[in-house]
Amino acid sequence: MSGKLPGFITGANAKIRFDGITVAYATDVSYNVDTLTVPVECMGRYEVLSNEPIAYGCNGTLSVIRYTKEAKVAGVDGAAVNGNPASNIGGTTVKFGDHLSPSTMLTSKTFDLEVYQKTTQAAGGTSGVEAVYKIKDCRLTRRGATLNKRGVLVDTYAFVGILAEDSDGTPVGTSGETDLA
Repeated sequence: MSGKLPGFITGANAKIRFDGITVAYATDVSYNVDTLTVPVECMGRYEVLSNEPIAYGCNGTLSVIRYTKEAKVAGVDGAAVNGNPASNIGGTTVKFGDHLSPSTMLTSKTFDLEVYQKTTQAAGGTSGVEAVYKIKDCRLTRRGATLNKRGVLVDTYAFVGILAEDSDGTPVGTSGETDLA
């Protein structure tokens, strides 16, 4: 059968957006949704009566391949003039570096992290993007780096968010009712 489109989301056809801007050279993203519970106990019973939910949260990590200002000189598409340190990654109002600097962390703004899939129409050949998931009101909590002898420098950022949504806008792990209006 010809003309079939792939039905899987892969790293080859996904984009990561931070504050509405595509993050160049982002390589990995992962997230977790947690519901914290407390056991309800009763005197005279060894087992708990129930485990009741008390909080919802999401967290995750993303990795970005680092490059220097020489990448722009070498003609790399989309490379920033000064490279991509944390102070350069982000939109016009929110920067990764603002969340990690002691002088700006208290005044830093949250961001939405979005993962999109690049799509292509078989007949028309036009391409677009389709939302996969979104994590609202994120804050960075940690930054680390990995460099090995045969590899490139990769920064890994950890974040926490308030609410994760699937592609249809339904919050992940909830019934769809939220108080985040």
